[in-house]
Formats: sequence, structure tokens, C-alpha cells
Amino acid sequence: MKTHLKDHLNLHFIVFIWGFTAILGKYISVSALDLVFNRTGLTALAIGIFLIIKRRSFKANSKDLLMMWLCGVLIAVHWITFFGAIKIANVSITLAGIATGALWSAILGPLFHKAKIEWSELSLGLLVVSGIAIIFYEEPDATKLKQLEYLGFKFTNNQLGLLIALFSAALSASFSLFNQRLVQRYPFPVQVTFYEIAFAFVSIGIYEILFRSGNPLNLLPQSTNDWIYLLILALLCTAYPFIMSVELLKRLSAFSVMLAINLEPVYGILLAAALFGASEAMNPQFYAGVLIILGTVVANGIIKARKRTKRS
Repeated sequence: MKTHLKDHLNLHFIVFIWGFTAILGKYISVSALDLVFNRTGLTALAIGIFLIIKRRSFKANSKDLLMMWLCGVLIAVHWITFFGAIKIANVSITLAGIATGALWSAILGPLFHKAKIEWSELSLGLLVVSGIAIIFYEEPDATKLKQLEYLGFKFTNNQLGLLIALFSAALSASFSLFNQRLVQRYPFPVQVTFYEIAFAFVSIGIYEILFRSGNPLNLLPQSTNDWIYLLILALLCTAYPFIMSVELLKRLSAFSVMLAINLEPVYGILLAAALFGASEAMNPQFYAGVLIILGTVVANGIIKARKRTKRS
């Protein structure tokens, strides 16, 4: 009983520090691309050292390595858009969009596995759309807003940030679907995570060489504060949760994990409100939209859990 309670407390601690990731993204002054380049490099190094200490194998076949590279690109673009949305809008708006990840999985999963889309999931998806619409068309204090134009369309910074966050959530769901197949073929899923994050780091470096400055060293931060925050982000908020969550998944049900992960936006929004005050204060309309999204995601998990129970 004590072990079970300890596992649940550890799980919620992991979810809490995942929520803290968005806070660090606002504190770090470098661009989203630079941030993710350094985050993935430091995280891959930390996980690699962990694998060496634990004497885990690094072996993987070439076909799987190509899939891991694809997953690495998805991770890189997901994190770049995630932190980009924070810098364009704010933490609260971004986490509201990221909260739709589970529903993206519900929509993309049947397409990925060539299965039928459940009507219940479509209905819940419409509810999520209503929550997103409420957030998209809310009218916060005009002094906080900037008018932006992107691809010929005019948005406020909050609206553009929300759209980018929704795209980021879809990328995260796509990564999870590809990753499910990979981890099943390896006894130590952290090994797969190492390659994926390392490939994310290499991919950004290649992009910098081919399409930007030609020198990946230009992506390194100059500020001491940025290095401190990046180390916390990479080691405490990325490497540690990845390693620990693999162990917890062996002992906790998928449903328990799913419910806890859905609290990440809640933790993040509460932290943002406490730390950043007025810049993160939103109208009641925003919080109503977030509650609709989170309630729908939890309802989807409950429905799926009941269906699994009936089948067994």
C-alpha cells in the first residue's frame, strides 16, 4: 500500500514538474529553436550517461533508427512550437491548447491503426472545439494584446499562440502513436527515448547548418541565467521524468497515468498565475473554456476505461 501511494505521489510530482516546463520557457530569453537545441542536447547527454551507468544496451536496428529519427523530428517541432506559442502569447493560452493532446490521440489513433472512429470520441471532440472557440474569441484586457499578421491573416498574439499550441498538441499525439510501436520492441524504453531526443538535437543542428547561420554553436545561449534555467529544464524537467515515468508505467495503470497527466495544464496555469501575476491573469471566459477541454479529456479516458473493462 505504501509503495502504491509512493508511486502515485511520484507520478504527480513528475506531472507537476512537466507543468513547470512552460514556466521555464518564459524565463529563458533565447528563441524557441535555440532553447530546444540546448534542451535536447543536454537531455540526450544525461540519458546517455544514465544508460552507461545502468549498463543498458544502445543496440537498435537500422529500420528502427529511421523511425526514431522521425520521432525525433516530431519531438523537436513539437517543443519548438510549444515554446514558440509561450513567447507569442503566454503560458496559460499555450497550455490550454496543449490540453487537447489526448483528444488529438483519440482522433488520430483510429487513422493510424486503420480502425473505426468512435462516435463518442467525435462527440467529445466537438465539445473540445467549443472550448477552444470560447478561448479563441475571448476578449482580455486590450493592453495585453498585440495585433499580428501571419500568412495574410490577422490575429491577436493570444489567438496565434493558441493555434500554434493546437498544432503542437497534434504533433505530440502523432509522436506518441509512432512511439508506442517502437517501445514495444525494446526491453528498456529509455533507450528509445535517448535516440529520439539525440536525433532531435542533431536535426536542429543540421537545420542550422543548411538553412540559417551555418554554425550550430550560434544556438548556444550567452547568458548565465539561461544556462541555469536550461540545465533545470533538461535535467529535472525532461531527463528525470522520462526515466522515472518508464518505471512507474510498469506498476500503475494506464488510466491512472492518463488522469494525472491531464493535470499538467492545471499545474502550469496555476504556477503561471502565481509567478507572473497580471501577465497571466485571464477572463472567466478563458477558464470556462479550459474546464470544458479538461472535462472532455477526462470523460474520454473514463469511457475508454469502461470499454476496456467490459471487453475483459
